[in-house]
Amino acid sequence: MNIVLYSKNNCVWCDRAKNLLNSVNLPFDEIDLSDDTERSEFYKKIGEGVKTVPQIFIDDTRVGGYPQLVTWFEENGI
Repeated sequence: MNIVLYSKNNCVWCDRAKNLLNSVNLPFDEIDLSDDTERSEFYKKIGEGVKTVPQIFIDDTRVGGYPQLVTWFEENGI
């Protein structure tokens, strides 16, 4: 399983997502989008209406943010 988490500094939801993944020993790559310009470019690439981090991708499929990650865990019995 390939997990990529896009985050920024001082983001409570990013920290929660990282803690959740770490709590079940799921390794992930983190990409820091603390730079406003980089983050804006990222949002443009992933779709209309996306303006928050974290953004989590599992096996190249966008799961979404922290609440969607929790739902993904529930649906996959993790």
